[in-house]
Amino acid sequence: MSLLDTILDRTVALSFDRSGFLRHQRRFVPGDLDVDLSGRVIIVTGASSGIGLATAKALARLKARVLMVGRDKARTEAAVALVRAEVPGAQVRAELLDVSHLAACRAWAAALPEGEVHGLIHNAGALVSRVIRTPEGFESTLACHVLGPMVLTEALAPRLLLAQGARVVFVASGGMYSRRLDVDTLHHDQDKGFDGVQAYADAKRAQVVLSEQLAARFNATGVTFNTMHPGWADTPGVEKGLPTFHRFTAKHLRSPEEGADTVVWLVACPRISGERGKLWLDRAPQPTHLLPWTHEDEAERDKLWAQVHAWAEVDPGWTTALLSK
Repeated sequence: MSLLDTILDRTVALSFDRSGFLRHQRRFVPGDLDVDLSGRVIIVTGASSGIGLATAKALARLKARVLMVGRDKARTEAAVALVRAEVPGAQVRAELLDVSHLAACRAWAAALPEGEVHGLIHNAGALVSRVIRTPEGFESTLACHVLGPMVLTEALAPRLLLAQGARVVFVASGGMYSRRLDVDTLHHDQDKGFDGVQAYADAKRAQVVLSEQLAARFNATGVTFNTMHPGWADTPGVEKGLPTFHRFTAKHLRSPEEGADTVVWLVACPRISGERGKLWLDRAPQPTHLLPWTHEDEAERDKLWAQVHAWAEVDPGWTTALLSK
């Protein structure tokens, strides 16, 4: 990376915006995505629009079988129809699931036809301005970004192991750079004083830590866990969740396809099959902290693992039990 690139990236804005993607794109390795994913089953949550839809479309072009998961029937089926219209022969299927509903996650995973799962992309998310309670009583930001993905990962882990080289990707956010992991603030028992942007950033910080923990626990297997953040992409979620930000930055935002590029690369590129436990932006590893006061200690990381599993009613020792079979 040149000195100029380093300086521009440290501004953050000129790294996360579209100009950042175009600069970073110059270092991409040619041929990394010249692959045929025929026969591979990849699950994409939040696939009805934005980065999820762009990811599903790109994977369909690579001939993967894509399960496009969304919570709204009409929007998800419309997204599937769009992919089929734009990608001849696309093997895509609509799957209805609200990832924030933990019982539904368990039921959906149990009802999937038997077989290997080669990729699991945790992309579903929402930035809300008020507290929305899930059927289990959790605040929806925590449930959608943290608890639901953990339940799905645990439920689908045996199928991921069968695939011998499966890849799990969490779509995080650069907003997490401003936050220090504090497990006690993740669960909002009271509606008063709720800050949706802060809750979103906290959940994304938790995603990064959980991905690192899962990567370490699955280190001896072929299953890899990574997180990425897409930069600032022009998606319906950003337009709705951050209307002021979107209004002032719209001309500088990345396209959904540019935001999704690293997701597709992480799940499809053969050259990086051994990479695990990292945070990525534009196909390059990134530090997980930019500010010294945002570093968490091991005790807080351990607390996150235990508390998330307690909330989700999942045995915190499930990885050990699964891998000892």
